This record gives sequence, C-alpha cells and structure tokens, in this order.
Amino acid sequence: MSTTAWSITQSGRNEPFELQVSRGQITWHEPLNLFGNTTSLGSTAFGPLWEGLTGTGGAYAYPASAVIMTIASSSASDTAVTIRINGLGAGFVLQTEDVALNGTSNVLTTKSFLRINSMQTIAGNAVGNVTAINGGVTYARITAGNGNTQMSLYTVPAGYTFYQTYYQADTNTSATSGAYVRLRTYTVDNPKGGVITALNQTAFVQQLTIPLQYPVEYPEKHDIQYQMIGAGGAGAVANIYVGGILITNDASE
Repeated sequence: MSTTAWSITQSGRNEPFELQVSRGQITWHEPLNLFGNTTSLGSTAFGPLWEGLTGTGGAYAYPASAVIMTIASSSASDTAVTIRINGLGAGFVLQTEDVALNGTSNVLTTKSFLRINSMQTIAGNAVGNVTAINGGVTYARITAGNGNTQMSLYTVPAGYTFYQTYYQADTNTSATSGAYVRLRTYTVDNPKGGVITALNQTAFVQQLTIPLQYPVEYPEKHDIQYQMIGAGGAGAVANIYVGGILITNDASE
C-alpha cells in the first residue's frame, strides 16, 4: 500500500486554495490565525485582548530594542515543560526559541526579542502561569491550562506581508443591557518612524463580523493591535478572531 499523501489537486481535480496553504503546498504562503481573549475588558482605554489586560485597558507596550526575556512559571512543579517563543529579533527578523521551564526559577532566553507574537507549549503541560518578562514588564503570558497565548496583536516580520481575510469579535453584552463595546484596528508603521493609524472603528453588542471582500494588506515591520474598549460596564468577557495569510515578499527567499 502506498504511503504517499496525495492531494486531489495533484490528481488534476480541484482543492480549495486555503486548504492547500494549510497543507503547506503553496510555496512562500502560510496561514496566520490570531485569537485574543480576556475576562476583564478595559473600560477607560483601548487595548488588545491578551492575558496581561487589566480592567482599565490600555495599549500593549513593546520593547524599545531587542532584549533577553526571562521565562518562568508560577508553579514550582513545572520542570518538564518546554515553551516555544514565536517572535522577532533585531531588525524585525523572524525567530523562534524553545525554552525548558525550571519551575518558578528564571530561565533566560539565548536570543534577544524585539517582539513576541505568541508562545506555545510544545512539551508537557504547565500547571502554573508562564510569563515572558524583561525589566519588570510582561510581554506575553500563557494562562494555566491554555497551552498557548491568546493575544489579539501581531507584528509582521521583515520580508513578509500579512493579508487579513477574516475579522470577528464577540462579547457577553446584550442588546437590552444598554452597554456596548467599541472595536478598532490600531497599527504602527515602524519603517515610517512609528506612524499610527486607527482603522475599522465601530461599536457593537454580542458579535460583529467585518466583511473583507478584498484582503487587508499589512506590510513588513507593522505592529498590529486589534483593540476593544467597553462602555457602560460592557464586555467583561471578550474575544477577537483574525485570520489571513502570511506571504514572503521575495520569492527567491
């Protein structure tokens, strides 16, 4: 029996392009799906949804330069767990690093990170919260039991372009509560000296899906934050879903 994994496209029939990208069959293309969640939506300032969001909200802070991160768990028993950091180094260059936890003891990364786009568990299961910290500032956290970060923010690596194809947000507000949530996409154009743009600003209750007839383009080295703010006590629980394709700019890479 043949063990070759055949695609129906290879056999001359149709297969959805999105499925081919997910299967790794489209060179220089890869899927990118972001999920942000919070149980304490900010009420005084816009902010992305992530594990470090507080009840007051506020924009996520980035390191001024690439820095060594300190990785640790809140549980001393987390000694057989490996965390993968997906981020960017100096010059916004794509890089990853795997870190073996040593319980509550600090473990330093060997690489310096300018951005952390996500962290995920690749071995074991942490029973404590896992954080990436530098200078007392938390840049990413895996909440115990989740296995990965849940952050509605992303920085496009050097040499790549992100094309967003899907945008959805959910909250526990109701049409009769008198409370609502405001949503926006906040970007920083680092190549242009940090030019800030706020897009797709709108208010909603319960659920909002933004139709994207044509993919939204985010060039390399752009910081993207999908942000929310609650009004009238709205949105103690909130989620943001973003999907798209990350494409290499130079096909020779």
